[in-house]
Amino acid sequence: MRIEILAVVLIFVPFLSAAQTAQGPRSNLELRLIPGELRNQVPGEFTVELVNVSDHDVRVPLPLVDCHSDFTGYVWLRIVFTRPGADGTEVGYGCAADKDGWPPILLRVKDWKLLHPGDVAKETISQALLHYGGKHPGKYDFWAEYHPPAIEPGDRKILREAGIDFPHESLGSKHLIYQE
Repeated sequence: MRIEILAVVLIFVPFLSAAQTAQGPRSNLELRLIPGELRNQVPGEFTVELVNVSDHDVRVPLPLVDCHSDFTGYVWLRIVFTRPGADGTEVGYGCAADKDGWPPILLRVKDWKLLHPGDVAKETISQALLHYGGKHPGKYDFWAEYHPPAIEPGDRKILREAGIDFPHESLGSKHLIYQE
C-alpha cells in the first residue's frame, strides 16, 4: 500500500510542476492600499504596501508614487470620482522620472530593500500630494497599481544566477470605495 501511494505521488508531481510552469511563476509580492483617517468621508492619506508573500527573500527598489520611473518602478494611485447622477471620471496626476547611465544590475540591487518573507516596504502619502480634493459629494473609487523596475532579460538572468529574486510583474490592489 505504501508503495502504491508513493507511485501515485511520483506520477502526479511532474504534472503539478508542469501546470505551475505553464501559468508562470507565482507572484512574490502583493500590493496593498491602506486608507488613513477619513476626512469628509474620504481618506486623508493612503499607505501603499509591497508585501513579500513568498517563502524567500526578495530585493525591491522603493518605487516612486504617482511618478513614472523605469529605474525604481512606480505606483499609481487610481481614482474614479462619480458625481451623483453622472458617469465616473478618472482623476490623476503624475510625473516622470528617470536616471541616466544606469549602473550594472548587481550594483543597482545593492540599493534595493531586502524583504524577508512577510516583510513590508511601505510609504504613506497625504491627500494633498495625491491631488484629489475629496470635497465634492459623490462616489470615490481608489486602487493602486504597481509597475516593477525595468530589468533587461540579460540582467534578469544575472540576478537569477546570483540567487536574487526581484519584482517581476505588475500588481493591482483591491478597490476601496467611499461615498460622500
